[in-house]
Amino acid sequence: MIDGETKTWAQAGHAPLLWWRDDDARRPSAGLDRLLRLSHAYQVPLALAVIPDVDLTDLAGVIADRPLVRAIQHGCDHVDRNIGGGFSAEFNPLCPESDVAAAVSAAWRRLAKATNAAPIYAPPWNVLTPNLRRALAATPIRAVSLYGALAGAQDGLIELNTHVDIMRWRPARFRGTAPILSRIWRQLRARRKDGRWGEPIGLLTHHKNLDAPAWTFLEAFLDRSTPPTSAFSWRSALDLVEQRRTG
Repeated sequence: MIDGETKTWAQAGHAPLLWWRDDDARRPSAGLDRLLRLSHAYQVPLALAVIPDVDLTDLAGVIADRPLVRAIQHGCDHVDRNIGGGFSAEFNPLCPESDVAAAVSAAWRRLAKATNAAPIYAPPWNVLTPNLRRALAATPIRAVSLYGALAGAQDGLIELNTHVDIMRWRPARFRGTAPILSRIWRQLRARRKDGRWGEPIGLLTHHKNLDAPAWTFLEAFLDRSTPPTSAFSWRSALDLVEQRRTG
C-alpha cells in the first residue's frame, strides 16, 4: 500500500516528509546506544526528547559527536501532577502560568547548558494543558511537539507533531508491523487528498521500552525509508520548525 501511495506522490512531483522523535532520555543506556547507532547507520536525524531533571553530563557526552541528534525538552521532570484529573499531565491545569513558565525556563536552562538543544517542547504524555501552552510564550521555547493532528492554534507556537507510535501501552509492547504501516499509509493518503504535501509525518519511539520485535521493525523501516531506493525524505525537527517559521 505504501509503495503505491508514494508512487502517486512522486507522479505529482512530491516526496513525503518524515521526522523522528524519541522520548524519555535522561542517561546513557544500552537502548540509547542502539538508537544512536541506527540514526548514524541510516543517516536519519533524531530529535531526542530529554527529561532535564538530572545531571545531564553523561548524556551530553554520548550525543555531542552525533550531528544528526538534537536534544529537545521533554517537560521538566515527567511527574504527573494532575492526579485524579482524568489524564496525566506534568502541570495541574490550575497551576498559575507564572509558576509553569518559571519551571519550564529553569529546566530549559539545564538542558541548554548541557547540550545544543533545539527550543522545542514535547510535553510528557503529549498533554499540553491550556495554562502550559500560554506559559510557553514567556519561555525560550518556540515550538511544541504533540501526538496526532495539528491543533491549529494561533498563538505563535509552531506545532511539529508525531503521528506513528510504534508501541502500544499498558503494558508496553510492539504495536505490530501491519497496524503501523497501515497508519503511515492513511497519513500519506490524507495529506495527498488535502494537498498537504509539506506536512511531515512524525515517527515516535521510546528507546527504554522497545522490545525485540519493535527494534526489528525500526531497523527494517529505516532501511526501507532511506536512500537510495526510498521515496521518503527524512528531515530534522529543527529544519522543519525553521521551515514553518519562514514559510
